[in-house]
Amino acid sequence: MSNLRPVEELLYHMRTIVRSGSDWEANFARSILKHAKRPTWNPSEKQHQMMQRMVSEMFTHSGADTSDDIGLIDRGDRHDAA
Repeated sequence: MSNLRPVEELLYHMRTIVRSGSDWEANFARSILKHAKRPTWNPSEKQHQMMQRMVSEMFTHSGADTSDDIGLIDRGDRHDAA
C-alpha cells in the first residue's frame, strides 16, 4: 500500500466523485465518506485501492478529446510579431 495516495487526499476527491461519477462510483464514494466520519475508521486495503483507482481515473480520463492534433506550444515561427 506504500504507493497509494494518502487516505485524506482520496477522501477529498471522493466528494467530486459523488457528484460526477457513475451511479456505482457515486454510491461507493458516498458510503466511504459516511464511514470516514467515524474517528476510528480506516479503509480496507481493497477500499483504499478502489479509491486510488477512481481518483487516478478522474485525473487521467478528463473527457478531453486528445485525438485532435493541437499545437499548444508557441514555437516562435510566427512572422507577424510586432
